[in-house]
Amino acid sequence: MAWAEKRGPWYRVRWRDANGEVNTTPDKYRTKKQALAAAEALDTDQRRGMFIDPSAGRINLAEWAAQWRKAHRVAPSTTAKYDHYLDHHILPAFGEVTLDGIARLAVKQWAGQLGDRYAPATVSGIITLLSVLLTAAVEERMLAINPIQGLRLNASPHVHRGVKRRTRPVPDGRHVVAIAERIRSDHGDGPATMVLTAAYTGMRWGELAGLAPVNCHLEDGYLRIDPDVGALHEVGTQVWLGPPKSSAAARRIDLPPFLVDMLSVVIEGGSGDRVFTAADGGVLRRSNFCRRIWRRPACDGYPTAEEPVPPIL
Repeated sequence: MAWAEKRGPWYRVRWRDANGEVNTTPDKYRTKKQALAAAEALDTDQRRGMFIDPSAGRINLAEWAAQWRKAHRVAPSTTAKYDHYLDHHILPAFGEVTLDGIARLAVKQWAGQLGDRYAPATVSGIITLLSVLLTAAVEERMLAINPIQGLRLNASPHVHRGVKRRTRPVPDGRHVVAIAERIRSDHGDGPATMVLTAAYTGMRWGELAGLAPVNCHLEDGYLRIDPDVGALHEVGTQVWLGPPKSSAAARRIDLPPFLVDMLSVVIEGGSGDRVFTAADGGVLRRSNFCRRIWRRPACDGYPTAEEPVPPIL
């Protein structure tokens, strides 16, 4: 049962928890009547199972995130993504703020700032993770509500509604060969063969970047996607070999004869533990490949150059 107690010029509300320990609410009241009304409301909430200890929400987000990380078990790729979002975005912004001090409007304004720098999907992922943390705090009875539940994100001012983005045509065999030849002339056999392998096998980026020579059974005309280390995973600055996207993705892929010959050349000329590598022999990074090899001039060409190179897609 809660009671009112005078402390200096103020009244405060105190109560015993399930362990028999005496606790004090952080609120102060000018009159005993106000304090007794608050004590009665506290008792009512306890009887209904709705009481939230006000002091529980005074833990800051960084402390709560540390507890949540220890208890939240997900796939390694998801863990890496969560760690990146927390360490590079959420905690620098709100790590020192108490759980009960996180305001909906402040988060919405921050999301708008993120939207000026990052893609909508990235911003949505960051805000969703913050909401997951706050929902977990509600479930642990540290907060009464999640203050950003259902938060709608504003479109970035740099995104112009109604303006259609250029869509690329679905490439056919001629497009693929033309792109591969451009890549071969600028970057060699490895990247060109990788593009053709993707086009004619349907392999995902991670499966291509993680493909090991030991899984290339070229004498029998097939590749094997290993169920344990068959894909390269990439989140932020972290890369590692792990399982492919699903159990069904661990599969045998039969090759057309021309790809067998091309892959043989690439493997014979390589020296690493992966078939396809960056120019320096290191791990392929998706963003680097797209920016430096795939988009220009391979796909987009150089229409404005002194000697224009027309786009293919």
